[in-house]
This record gives sequence, structure tokens and C-alpha cells, in this order.
Amino acid sequence: MHPSTILFSLAASALTVSASPVAPINPNKNVNLNTKRTCSVQYPELRTSPNQPIPYSIDISSSQSVDVGFTMPDDITGPCSLMLSLPEQISGSAQVNVVALDGPAQGSLVGTTTFAAGSSATINSFACRPQMCYQLQIASGDGSVQFVESQGVGLTMTYDC
Repeated sequence: MHPSTILFSLAASALTVSASPVAPINPNKNVNLNTKRTCSVQYPELRTSPNQPIPYSIDISSSQSVDVGFTMPDDITGPCSLMLSLPEQISGSAQVNVVALDGPAQGSLVGTTTFAAGSSATINSFACRPQMCYQLQIASGDGSVQFVESQGVGLTMTYDC
């Protein structure tokens, strides 16, 4: 057999092996690696009107910040993540600073993100606490953004992911 024939046969075998589907390696046979984990979700309260149920309007401008708070359940495991998800139907667009109003980072900037039509972001992740409160303020200059906070729209805190 010629060396070129041997090399061709080896190359063809390698291509066949690499094209074969491979199952995920799972050392714990009781865990399904293809299952998506779901997170629990908490919705914010306006700190100026803590008993107002959603939906409610959020109006952030260069002259008006908005304070929101999350009351978290006692039995949380893992981190809490502050999330943003806005629909296409909002008014305005602006870079918004998120400042911690309590906890170990009180008074610190914990994130900046663009509040615009259709935008979504993970603003930051934190160790969960019973109360987690933030101030939303325009990052710089003039600007404004208005949207209706409702289930699945606006800000949420995810946990137990």
C-alpha cells in the first residue's frame, strides 16, 4: 500500500469521526444537561408609592430621578440580577445610571445602561438581600425616558437561577 493511500484513508476516517454527533458528557446521570434553568422574578415598587401595584409609569429625566425597590423573599439561593427589558413602545432614550440606595454599596454607581426602545440588559448581579433599592438617573446632560413598568416589562430582579 502506498503512503499516500494510507494518508488519504486516515484523513477520510478523521473527517467521518469529527462529523459524528457527540452527546454531552454528563458525569451525574440524574441531571439533564439540555434543560434550561428558569429564574424566579421579583418586580419593583416605586419608593415614593410603595403600595402602588404594577403597571405604573416610570418617568426619568435630567431633572427627575426615580427610586425603585425590590422586597425579596427570605429563602433565596444564589445571586440576584437586576435586569432591564423594554418594549418598542417607550418615549425617549437615554443613558441611565443605577445607584444603590442601600446595602454594602450604598451611594455607589452599580451600572449604566441605555434605556431605549427594545433594549434589554443585565445591569448588575449582587448578593441577595431582603431589600434592594436603586435610584435611576440620567447619566449626563439632557435626556428623558418614559415607559410603563409591568410584568415582564421594565426592571426586574431575577434570582434562584
